[in-house]
Amino acid sequence: MPTPEDAPSAVISQKILASALDSAGIEGWTQSVFEKACLANDVTPSEVAYAFPDGIRSLVPAYFQGLRGEVRSGLEQIPLSEMRVRDKISTGVELWLNEMSKSYPASVKALDWATIRPTGPCSMPEIIWGVADTLWTGIGDTSFGFTYYSKRTTLSAVITSTLAVWRNTGGDEAEWKPFLARRIEDVMTFEKFKAKVKLPEIALPF
Repeated sequence: MPTPEDAPSAVISQKILASALDSAGIEGWTQSVFEKACLANDVTPSEVAYAFPDGIRSLVPAYFQGLRGEVRSGLEQIPLSEMRVRDKISTGVELWLNEMSKSYPASVKALDWATIRPTGPCSMPEIIWGVADTLWTGIGDTSFGFTYYSKRTTLSAVITSTLAVWRNTGGDEAEWKPFLARRIEDVMTFEKFKAKVKLPEIALPF
């Protein structure tokens, strides 16, 4: 049965992204890189417009969307039912950063592109929140309301700090993985503390 990834526009998008990665890692995600990637795949202007409606402004969002797709696929291959929640989340973050590391220079340039466009179609907060939501949803979270947002906000903070270490160490797994483990341990310690704290009962005057 055909999937969205099999659609003609998705196939074209994947080809153009693959062709752009090496150049983007050197030059950045520029109009020139976009045009060269399109030429390399011999696609028509109408095909490009369909795959990337906003041109270069669609390219980086598509890159991050593709990474989230790989993470979803990766989580589906893992026996999550046999793991603790903390281990599921840790594994998900690792999957994402490992995908980012496959094209480290291009990933860094993509982060730079998003950072200087705080109100654009792919801002850093949107990227981080998207990853956090992908991970929680991917491990089967069905929460809603305050709990839904609280989980994703907390994980977003963990991802943001770990991403900084990933970037500053050139994607060195020996550096960012232990940092990630410590951050998740900190969160779990705090959550355990909250669970033990009982607010005093206050007699209301009505």
